[in-house]
Amino acid sequence: MAKKEKTPKAVKCAKCDLEFPESAASETHKNKAFVWDGKILCEDCLVMMGGSPGMAQSWWDFKSDQDKAKPHDW
Repeated sequence: MAKKEKTPKAVKCAKCDLEFPESAASETHKNKAFVWDGKILCEDCLVMMGGSPGMAQSWWDFKSDQDKAKPHDW
């Protein structure tokens, strides 16, 4: 039985479906995906919807905050 290759997770813009890799290498995209009004958006769609990067939280910061809030599995 062949081992299944893990496909890297991706974060997808809710409006245009642009994908951002969810990996350590994605730090180059740190300020390109945002959480605004409960949606994950790329910077272009955020601006088109009337927001701005200063009004939204970067997705990686949002995810980091969510990970910190999870209870430990002890």
